[in-house]
Amino acid sequence: MKGFEDMLRRAVTVRDYLDDIPDGDRAKYDERSSSYEPKQEALKELEKYSDLFIVVAIGASWCKDCVLHMPVLWLISEETEIMVMVLGGVKTDPLNPDRQWAVPPSPPEVDTLQITRIPTILIYTKDGVEVGRIIEHPKHSPTIEEELLFIMDQAA
Repeated sequence: MKGFEDMLRRAVTVRDYLDDIPDGDRAKYDERSSSYEPKQEALKELEKYSDLFIVVAIGASWCKDCVLHMPVLWLISEETEIMVMVLGGVKTDPLNPDRQWAVPPSPPEVDTLQITRIPTILIYTKDGVEVGRIIEHPKHSPTIEEELLFIMDQAA
């Protein structure tokens, strides 16, 4: 799927995204990375999906919910080898009341994917079919890793 491949080319790995967090925001992300204890049972189950799904998160370093979830996505990626990519740099458009996000500098996917809140975590099959999304926080499960497992179990 061409649009999907283009999106992945513009995205960075979740590790690279976290490495590039501005210094003013870095401490919050580092604290979350070091203090979060992922649900090991969910991680073990997610491993079986590492060859089937790709996760793409859309967010911004200034977003408090991104501070909560981007480090968790990195831990999930590290533990399960699920590919997690990030389209960052989302910015509001304060000069245009008809647009929520300024494109550019926000990635064009905020428009094409109708992103209304961040982080939005999209779950795709390897061939680019969206099978689910998490908007800001999990809806069916208490943690991101359990919500990803729920979505992937339903799609597999």
